[in-house]
Parts: sequence; structure tokens; C-alpha cells
Amino acid sequence: MEVCRRRPLWFDSVFALAASPLKELAQVSKISIKNSVSSTTLSGAADVLMKASPTLSELIFWPYRCYPVCLGTVEVYRRTCCCYPIVIDDWRLDRLIRDLEILVEKLPKFPPPPPPPPIDPLKTPIFEGGALNEMALNAAYDLKALRTLPRDQAISYVSQRAYLVRWLCSCGQPVKVGSGSINPDGTFNICWRDCLRIFSPFCNDQYAYKVKQTIGGVETTIYDGVTAGIWFNQSDDAVLSSYNSGAFTCDETGRPHGDAVVFLDLIGDTDSYELITPDATGWDRVAAPSSNSGLLFPGIGPNSSHERNLGGNLELAFFFSLAMRDPAIDAKYYRVSVSRADSIGNPTGPRYYFKDGLAWDKVVGLDVVPYSLGPQVQGGEANLYEIPYTDQGWVGNVRYHALINTTKTEFFFPDALDLTSPSERHLITLEVFDSTGQRIRPLGTPATGQPGAEAPKPFKFHRWFQESGSPGDDLKQVPFGALTHLFLWDNRPPVSDITRLVKSGVPSAEECQFLEGNKNATFGIEYRSYAPDQRCLYDQDINWLRGLNGSSANGGVGTLATPAPPVNVGQPMAGPGLSGTNTFELMLTRLDPPNQPTVLDKCSFAVTLTTWSKTTDGQTHYPYPYTQETAAFALEIHGN
Repeated sequence: MEVCRRRPLWFDSVFALAASPLKELAQVSKISIKNSVSSTTLSGAADVLMKASPTLSELIFWPYRCYPVCLGTVEVYRRTCCCYPIVIDDWRLDRLIRDLEILVEKLPKFPPPPPPPPIDPLKTPIFEGGALNEMALNAAYDLKALRTLPRDQAISYVSQRAYLVRWLCSCGQPVKVGSGSINPDGTFNICWRDCLRIFSPFCNDQYAYKVKQTIGGVETTIYDGVTAGIWFNQSDDAVLSSYNSGAFTCDETGRPHGDAVVFLDLIGDTDSYELITPDATGWDRVAAPSSNSGLLFPGIGPNSSHERNLGGNLELAFFFSLAMRDPAIDAKYYRVSVSRADSIGNPTGPRYYFKDGLAWDKVVGLDVVPYSLGPQVQGGEANLYEIPYTDQGWVGNVRYHALINTTKTEFFFPDALDLTSPSERHLITLEVFDSTGQRIRPLGTPATGQPGAEAPKPFKFHRWFQESGSPGDDLKQVPFGALTHLFLWDNRPPVSDITRLVKSGVPSAEECQFLEGNKNATFGIEYRSYAPDQRCLYDQDINWLRGLNGSSANGGVGTLATPAPPVNVGQPMAGPGLSGTNTFELMLTRLDPPNQPTVLDKCSFAVTLTTWSKTTDGQTHYPYPYTQETAAFALEIHGN
């Protein structure tokens, strides 16, 4: 049993995708087609949308932030289902389509009409009973597929999705057969007396679970698999995932942690091992950075991106083990500061302290109340925040320890505005203090040399450097009096600039463009498309649209080739670049039913250049930041 902590933007992304079936190609605002199109076909709209946007499976499983539950009761429900094979003229397919239509109507509409009402995820069909309802999650996509696929392909589509197959089964009413407690490791084993059961062909038992916890003195169902329609076969290894924000994990119920340790856990929703940071060489510095130091995702990140630069507001969450609270250590407060890093990883210039008001929501009796963590002054030390240990009944979405606004004026430096200069790297440092305001450092580490009282204590700073479950240790000790990581952030937007339109190799900057030529004349653009730092460039696309309501179905949309993989084009001190070209004949060819091509004499067009950067705050991974520019023109074929 596990509880999954998610941010509001994650739920919004799920609602947006689950409530919106696939769109026409022309309606997709960011398209990623690298191959030139033929005169009669384009990549399918579904493929284009999936390249441009996160899939539902990506959103559900990345980033995966779930924690074990070891306090609560589990109820087991059983039903007997008979699942007969699906045949071509199966009447159950029509019933399935009807039921999906009803379900789609109940899904939250996104975006909601203004003013936007708050959406409680647990009161939507997608998260019924605090569990993820796979049927509701995929309803819009499944409905579109079953409405459009031939009958034989529809049968194959349903057969490959267990949740749809179960929907076609004939099942009895659920009956509670047993209950028990969750084990200390988050697992459960529940037994009950039963009689010999004889099944008819195609029939078997299925099991669902309800999990309850006492929250604020009230017994609360945090997971209801019966309501959400999540059933398992007897041989399945059932993993129960609750999205109830009030549920508490093993760490929050006082399960012992063992060693007294502190490490950076999360950057937004991103595990800190994804941060490419050099080893610390002192309490406030790191080893000389490499070219990609300070970026996120050394391997493959979301949408197959990697080495993403940071920007915006960085929510930093640290892990403080419960043993840090032992009297021998008495860790009571923490402090977070930022300084600029020089080329060899040393701090340079002034040090800035996080000092904004910070409150977490806490369960007190039957109330949920905000509890201020800081900033506080203790023992002459300012900008201190109380450590919110995990067993104190915290709820809600504010679970970070510091919010670093990378756009603040103090983080800008004169050369940061020079588009030829590298992005800026910064050092973020965590210090720990006891209840008297005295700085504490791990035993055996050198003193920091900062003003104020300081004492060695029996705890350790760690750095999470590789994915959980990897060979060997995932954490390494940081043998210094504070914990410092290197971050690279760059908030400069990408540039999209169409400088001239190009007919058969001849560029023109005229305001009104009426281009004439024979059917083999070509159209392209001269353009600039870049991120100020090449490392921060994600993608670039040039798409054209013909007339009104051009679509993939009628051949009215297309692309002009750009470099693959993407590179900066037309950066300052370099001239603009040239796109790939399409012939006038291709762009003016309309596909009429039954897909017979008709070459138009002339038509109006729009061409759009889009450039994306990799900038992320570790939480909002979609959509990628982008800029666009659009130009209008007309084409006309004269002669042969």
C-alpha cells in the first residue's frame, strides 16, 4: 500500500489530457515532425500529438513520488465474474461505447469556464475513492478509438486493455470476505475461511480492496478500489496507490529511520539524483564544474529531453530523518542560502538567504490549520526555519523547505544579459541549527568558520547521486559542515524570428507577399531560432497552414525542414538560416474524397516558426517554454 503525493499542476495535466480526445493536426500548437511530407500524406494527428505532449502513462508514472503506508486497515471484497470471448457482432461493444459516452460526460471539463472553480481530484470519476480509475482516465481516448476503428480492430483494441475486458464481463455483487492491518513494511496478508468453490467455464473470482486510516479522530477511506473499479485476479500482486492528500505514510507515523541524516530530496517534483552537481569540496563550494553541471536529467528526461536548465521558482524539499530530533543532536532549525559560483565551483559575490514566509498545513484535531515555519531569529541567527518532521500530521501541497525565485534582481549580473555569455551557475547551501540557534555540523568535519556558535553533532549530510535500486549505495556522505549543490539557471526565453520569405532561393522582406511561380517553384523561409545558451534549446519547428481550416485530411498543413537534432540558428554574430522547402504544387494540392488530389491555382497561407527551450522548475515539465512568430503570404501557380 502506498500514498502518492502530487502537485495541483499534475492533476490539471491529467484532467486536460483525459478530458480531451486527440485533436486535428492543424489544432496542435506545437508539432514535432522532422521528416518532409509527401505530396499526399502527413504523419497522423495522433502521432504528432504524442510527440508534442506528455502521454497519460508518462504523467502517471513520471515523476513517481509514492511512499509506503504502514498504519491502517484493509478490507477485501470479492466478486465472481464470467468473461466470455468477444466476437465480431458482440452486442457488448455497443454497450461499452454507450457507457464510455456517459463516463466522458462526467469528466471534468478543462480548462474550466471562467472564473475557474477549484477542482477536487477525489470528487472526479478519475480519482474515485482516492484511487486512480483507469477506465475513466482513458475514457475519451477509448471512446474515440472504438467509434472510428473497424469492428475487427475494435475487438483487438479492447482485448489488449484489461480494464475494458473486465467491463464486458458479467459480474456478481461485491461481498466483503475479510479484513486486516497493514504490516510495518507497507504490505498486507489477509486470510479468511472459505468453502470449496466450483466455477463455470470462463468464470473466476476477482478482488478489490478498501483501505482506511483514522485521520484527525475520524475513520477515513483513503483508497476505495470497489468504487474506482480496480479489481485484481487471485494470482495478481496487488499494488494499491492512494491519491488522498490526507493519507499519511510510514514516515509520518513515527516509523524509525535509523541513522541521523539530511539530504536534498526534491527539486519541484524531481528527485535530486537527477541534478548534475559536482561533489562538495567545502561547506559552501563544489569541485570544478563540467559543461553540463547544474542541469537536470543526465539521462533521458520527459519527452526524451535531457540536461534541462532550471528557471522560475525552485521548490526545494530536504529529507530530515526523525533521528535528527534526538536530544544528542537536537536539530531544530535550518537555513538556505544562495551565492553565485565562479568557474571552478567556489562562491563569489554576496550570499542571499531565503527569507520568505513559509507555512505548512497541519492536522490539529478535526481542523487543518496553517503552521508557520519561519523565518525566525534564534541565538542571534536570522532567517531560520523550523524543521517540519514527518510525523507531525502535515497535509496539503506545500511540502517544500525553500522557494528559490531565480528571477529575482539579485540573481542578475551584468554579463547575464550578454547573449554570448554562458548561463549562470549558483550554489545553494543548507545549514542546520539546534534549538538554541547554534549551528551544528557532522562529527569529524571541519568548522565552517562562519560567525556565531557552532558544535559537532552525531549526524551526517548526504547527497543522493543515483536512482533508487541502482547497484551499490545511492547516497554518498558529504564530509563538511553544510550541504551545498550546484544549480544552473537561465530564464532567458528562446528566440523565434522570421526574417524573410524565400521563393526559389530568392529572399524577400516585403510586408505583403504574393508569390507567383510554376508548380516546381519552392517556398521556404529565412529565420532565426535559438536559445541564448545552446544547451537550453529543446526543439524548433516550421509549420504552414493553407487557407481556412486546412487539415491533415485535406493536405492543408505541412512542415519545412529544420536541423535534426535541433541546433541554434541565426544566433547574434551569425547570419539567419534557411529552412527546407516545399514546392508550390505540394502546398497547393488539396485532397478531395476519395483522396483524389486537386492542384489549386492559388491560395493564402500562414507559416509559423516555434522555438522551445528546456527551462523547467523541476515541477512543471510540460509544456516546454516557447516563442512563436507567424507570417502570412499567398501562392499562385503560373505556367507549367
